[in-house]
Amino acid sequence: MIHQAIEDQVTWLPGISYADIPRTWPSSLSIKVRSTGLGIEPQGVVGAVPLLNGDTIQISPKIGQVNFFRLFIAAGGMQQDLGREFEQFVSYSLEDESNIDSLVARQLLVAALDILRLSPMIGRVLRHRRGLFAAGRLDARATSFNIAAHTQDPVVFWVRERTNDIPENRVLSEAIVRAFPLLSKPDRDMLANVYQRWLARFPRSRDLGADLEHVSRGFAVGQYGGGRDYYRRALMLADVVLGNHGLGFGQGAVVEGDSALVSTADVFERYLRNVIARSHAEFGYVVSKGDSWTVSLYTDGSRRVIPDIVVSRGGSISFIADAKYKNPDSSDHYQMYAYLHVMDVEVGLLLAPSFEGNDVISRRFSSSDGKVVWEVRLPLSNFPATEAFLKQLARNFGR
Repeated sequence: MIHQAIEDQVTWLPGISYADIPRTWPSSLSIKVRSTGLGIEPQGVVGAVPLLNGDTIQISPKIGQVNFFRLFIAAGGMQQDLGREFEQFVSYSLEDESNIDSLVARQLLVAALDILRLSPMIGRVLRHRRGLFAAGRLDARATSFNIAAHTQDPVVFWVRERTNDIPENRVLSEAIVRAFPLLSKPDRDMLANVYQRWLARFPRSRDLGADLEHVSRGFAVGQYGGGRDYYRRALMLADVVLGNHGLGFGQGAVVEGDSALVSTADVFERYLRNVIARSHAEFGYVVSKGDSWTVSLYTDGSRRVIPDIVVSRGGSISFIADAKYKNPDSSDHYQMYAYLHVMDVEVGLLLAPSFEGNDVISRRFSSSDGKVVWEVRLPLSNFPATEAFLKQLARNFGR
């Protein structure tokens, strides 16, 4: 059974007791107790948490699944093809926010069926073989030793063999394993054969991070177009499924025991940095995280100053920004003022999501020594407005 929970909200779990809670319980999931049972409050994370009784807790983002998926794809890097593929999927397929999980899962299994019907991608792997004669590149040393020892099948050689064990197929296997339980019962009955055929034919991943990085590079160079276009849609859906399970986001993923969670604040920060970097590059701006600048609070080099986003041009900082996946408070303003003072920058932005409304809302704060901090609320229900604002940051706030 899958229990649906929402980030930063308390969800009560009927029939679940302490005996069902794994010992390696994530610290980001607070357990609540009342007379009728247990509940959880996920704090700043989404993903999946298995229970000892075989159930799974699926944690959804507070900004909604569709908006989080858009955020996640953009945060993953310069995957413009992937973004376009997802936008097309949403435009033509989405009927109801509440059914997005099962819809994506169903579409992934259907895409896997298309691959099975057409031509699955294959790779070549170099393998060491023995026989009576060489069918590839001869291993002369090993062959000479075997002949001297009168070994049966003495000829040793290297040969490239076809294999289905490639990153694309392994990524799809991992996504299909996680997608199948999200299907409705009628869809599970209808697509069970696809699930079984796929996993019987293609292996699961031994290093999912490396496999996802390979696929990401493939999207970046347009590898999945042309005759392999049917893989592009399947891999886009796999990225969505794995992102919803807290997997495939590198340092943003937190794995504790069998739980796989992803920090929504980390996804939001990477989203902002990637959108700003992509839109400002043509004007000569360099966008980086603050750790690329060697600046410290104290003269002995201790307490390094590391804003989330530094926008510079010609080696000079234009403005800085911090991502806040919450309502910014006084401590955030103090932190930003310290950044401005130490880095000798005039303008800083606190970029936070707005969880209601469709407009960008900004407020200006000025200090007596000329520092300016802007508190900006970005509507994640209106990505065109948010990204139009982010693309004009240097023009509106830079120097």
